[in-house]
Amino acid sequence: MLKKGRITVLAVGMLAAAVPVFAASVDTDREIELLKERLSALEEGRPAGKSAFDLNSKALKLYGQMRVSVDSHSGDWKSGSDGTSIVSNASRIGAKGSYESGLGDSSVIYQAELRYETTDSVNGTAGKQVEFREGYGGLASPTWGRLRLGRLSTAYKTTLTKIDPWNDNAPQSRSGGRQGSSELHSSYFNNAVDYLSPKVLGGLRASVWYASEFDNDANPLHNTGTLKNYTGGSAAGAGLKYSRGPLFIGADYIDIDSDNITKTGLVNDSGWQVAGRYRIAALSVAAMYEDVKDLGLGRNAYVNAIYKLGPARFIAAYGTNRDAEVYKNDKYYNYSLGVKYALKRKSELFIAWNSRNNDTKGTDEDTLTVGINAKFGY
Repeated sequence: MLKKGRITVLAVGMLAAAVPVFAASVDTDREIELLKERLSALEEGRPAGKSAFDLNSKALKLYGQMRVSVDSHSGDWKSGSDGTSIVSNASRIGAKGSYESGLGDSSVIYQAELRYETTDSVNGTAGKQVEFREGYGGLASPTWGRLRLGRLSTAYKTTLTKIDPWNDNAPQSRSGGRQGSSELHSSYFNNAVDYLSPKVLGGLRASVWYASEFDNDANPLHNTGTLKNYTGGSAAGAGLKYSRGPLFIGADYIDIDSDNITKTGLVNDSGWQVAGRYRIAALSVAAMYEDVKDLGLGRNAYVNAIYKLGPARFIAAYGTNRDAEVYKNDKYYNYSLGVKYALKRKSELFIAWNSRNNDTKGTDEDTLTVGINAKFGY
């Protein structure tokens, strides 16, 4: 009887000989590639036809979100921003995955994501249909934690995204840095590295991160909004997060030391924040306080409550921003009420009313938003 190794060699040889014959009858290079993949599968001991990078495997996950709404603005919006339009709320497409690295128990991890504007606009600004979002490569291990390099959502940002149910929709706390939190929670730090420890004590994790540009470089440390005016130099942070059962607690420190600041009100200095969330049966409550006044971004507070009834979540939120030199120290108050209705595959319908009030100037900007967050992939 032939041994298994000889059978494999014989099968590989027969398939290799057959490739030229099959190639003459195929119409595309794709079929030739499939034959080559079957040879590789036999050599590696994988089932024939099963790629190491099959869609929706751990090694390659393709995903996306089409987040579209009808937004109606009223009140004291500036000219060109009032009225009603169809908007895309950070719709996105991307790929990510993990696979064995060959270095102990670690895995290679990666993500590459693009913002895709489904409505041919960015909240009313035409001509910006595709934009880079988070992207990184790194290693992760259950023993020593996770290390990433790229354009990153740092731990400072994810503390807020953990408790805000309206991320990337009109009532989100971080909108423009004037609905309950600063713009430090928006988008990504460029040229960054971060480390996240494994869990200890049942749910405690520590994190550190660092972003750096070359000396006196004109490139920004952060990729969007007011923070694009920090150029060159570096930014860094550290934090702790505890998550177990119904309880989440986060605390973060941030320091910015850029080489050049191109917007009045921003300052090189440091700041901090604390946040928490607790669930009691169908009800959850969350709160955050942030002091980044020394950076010119003010003292900010945010609270919300969520009540779950079947597939529906009823959400009420309130936020304040004050003492932000970059916004001329105006005082802002923000209120929102809304409902999300869960669909399959984590998609959802939603309706919400949001009101942002500038108490210093006596103006208010109201938004009624109705839409869908359609998610696909995995």
